[in-house]
Amino acid sequence: MPPMAALVRALLVVAALLALPPGSRSGDAGNLHPVVLVPGYASNQLEAMLTAAYEPSAPACAVSAAAEQGWFQLWPNHTAMHDASQVPCFADQMSVVYDAGADDYRNTDGVATRVPFFGSPRALIGWDPLVRQLEAMGYREGATLFAAPYDFRYAVAPPGHPSAVGDRYFRDLGRLIRRATRLNQGRPPVVVAHSFGCALTYQFLLARPLPWRRRYVRHVVLLGSALGGFAAAGMDFGLPNVARPTMVRLARSEQSALWRLPTPLVFGDRPLAVAGTATYTARNVSAFLEAIGFAEAVRPYVTRVLPMWEELPAPMVPVTSVIGIGVRTPETYVFGADGLRGEPAVVYGDGDGDINLVSLVAVEEWSQVEGQDLKVLRLPGVHHTGYITVDFAVKSVIAEIAEAGRTIESTGNLAFEQKCTDH
Repeated sequence: MPPMAALVRALLVVAALLALPPGSRSGDAGNLHPVVLVPGYASNQLEAMLTAAYEPSAPACAVSAAAEQGWFQLWPNHTAMHDASQVPCFADQMSVVYDAGADDYRNTDGVATRVPFFGSPRALIGWDPLVRQLEAMGYREGATLFAAPYDFRYAVAPPGHPSAVGDRYFRDLGRLIRRATRLNQGRPPVVVAHSFGCALTYQFLLARPLPWRRRYVRHVVLLGSALGGFAAAGMDFGLPNVARPTMVRLARSEQSALWRLPTPLVFGDRPLAVAGTATYTARNVSAFLEAIGFAEAVRPYVTRVLPMWEELPAPMVPVTSVIGIGVRTPETYVFGADGLRGEPAVVYGDGDGDINLVSLVAVEEWSQVEGQDLKVLRLPGVHHTGYITVDFAVKSVIAEIAEAGRTIESTGNLAFEQKCTDH
């Protein structure tokens, strides 16, 4: 390791230790503000149970359904990852349905789902490096360390539109935050969110009265926030050799898929997809959805998604935004003259590999809002998954959590940017 990189890494470790509240270096959690972790998309477990209404789509699904008794792990689905015959079953059971009559999303008929281990970091996937560092600081599960997993296929909706799953999650998250506060002598938690969890956390805060936010939320640490959506293609769920129509059907069924589309507020007229003479931007997403044969998504997109992202008001609780920069990130997809078919050429820009820089820095507008504390930490070369897995990035995040938990008086409107240029 180059001498400068070693020095910077050592300083990060020292900074994290020095930032800890008194007594926490020895594992005494008595003075810690609790931490609530909100994972990103597909970063926690889901369980399912099949009922008599379930109709298998393939013979192999009928066999596996007959063998399933009670609740089983739907995500991550290791069976489908290793047995191609089970991929259609997984896609069926994982898909959701937009009920136009009810104006809400629901599971496929015959499939019940639940999120196990709510409140516990045991539910999280891929968070072990960060959780271990928190435990080394003195945080303990159920006492000062909590997690708020959710059904990532769903989201929430604006006022006037039902959202049974999303509303229930917000109620559960609010209760968890209050419980963490009560268990820690009235000290409110530091909420640490990643990726799609940042969008949910942000909308959760806006849905709560300002006095509630200031009473129950000490600080929010956003890791790779995409409050303006992003242009990257969807995930493949780790399933090799999956037929594209199967994966497209699953991806399009999810309410959360529409939430990830670039927003007009943040992306403006930037070209997202080009096909012959047609250019699609965040301002004509409806036309794009129709062009790809997904016209049924236009109504929920226009009525349930866009109204939630027409503005980005400051949450008026202290925020630290940690972003990765300098990683090639898909920005524009260029198709041939025959429309949105085939494999496009990809034009790359800056970002964290998944989230475009323009979306990552959208929160910087809050620095102009009186009374909004904001800090932006830029980590060069850190990919979207690296905030919670890459050693130097994890240590940087730990230092921010420790700093946020210190008992200090608010300094009013604080907005500045810090760059870690050598790691």
